[in-house]
Amino acid sequence: MEIRQFRDGDGDRLRTFWLACGIRIRPGDDDRSLAAFAARNEGLFLLAEENGHLVGSILAGFDGRRGWLYHVATHPDERRRGIARTLVTRVEERLRALGCPKVNLIVWEENAHGMRFWEAIGYRREATVEYGKEL
Repeated sequence: MEIRQFRDGDGDRLRTFWLACGIRIRPGDDDRSLAAFAARNEGLFLLAEENGHLVGSILAGFDGRRGWLYHVATHPDERRRGIARTLVTRVEERLRALGCPKVNLIVWEENAHGMRFWEAIGYRREATVEYGKEL
């Protein structure tokens, strides 16, 4: 398995991958936004490939105060191989090196599989409520 950074031109393939993984395509998942995210967060937007196929993804950002993880995904046919755990570990190491003291993420309430994954690798559910507004 090769882990590499996001590159221009990955957008369509990545969105198809995310849909296969059950991730909703939302505002900010377009090519321009993904390129801007990668430029602002160098080394923190990673893809895992194997035999020419995407098998995993992770987007991470650090605002100087908190780290955020987005679109952590493993292809359904490739789960239970440690791909997501490997991607999370790599990003956590990079965030730690940047001085990041805490990482946050969002899991949709209906994603019980995702919640079990995060709890298994040491994350805890916070007593917060997310608010959002499309601009």
